[in-house]
Amino acid sequence: MNKSNLLLALAVTCSFLFALDLRAQSGPAKSGAGSTYVVVKGDDVPGIVRKVKYADVTESQMYYAVVKTNINTFSVNTVERVTPGMRLKIPSQAEVKKVDVKTADEYMANLRKAEGIYSEGVAAEQKGDMKLAVEKYLAAAKIGHAVADVRLGQLYDKGVTKTLPRDLQESISYYQSARDRGREIKGPDNRAPQPTK
Repeated sequence: MNKSNLLLALAVTCSFLFALDLRAQSGPAKSGAGSTYVVVKGDDVPGIVRKVKYADVTESQMYYAVVKTNINTFSVNTVERVTPGMRLKIPSQAEVKKVDVKTADEYMANLRKAEGIYSEGVAAEQKGDMKLAVEKYLAAAKIGHAVADVRLGQLYDKGVTKTLPRDLQESISYYQSARDRGREIKGPDNRAPQPTK
């Protein structure tokens, strides 16, 4: 094999491997089988949903299915729900098609509203404004935001704010609300403080 043929073969092989790598990062093949999506820098949940959406389902159906499937994977303490390297399960086409369109549309409308409010709460907390943060978390939880429920449970658990007292009954009720919405709550650090001696 001469040098030019060797270089051509190497270039073709590299192109093929690069295409496979891009396909693996961009989500499932449109075959309808469920798969895993690896989050890359710059991704957000709506963008991922658009990348992996099956042709014969609505965006709301796909979003609903992806969120419900990954509710325990999403980040709690940051505005970004996904971070690079995170692995999201992508439900199969058949699973997504089972989602009622009206249910998905209503869920998405509420989620968008609650997510915006929750994000304002996270931003306020990061600035040290716990009064505003708690206000926002309460408003988001009232709409049905499971992550807001978790955050309120944590804050009531610890009683570290001047806005909320340490109240294990309230903590438990918010954790239970998060569970009812599909969020997994486990272990002493996430459920309740360690018993004092």
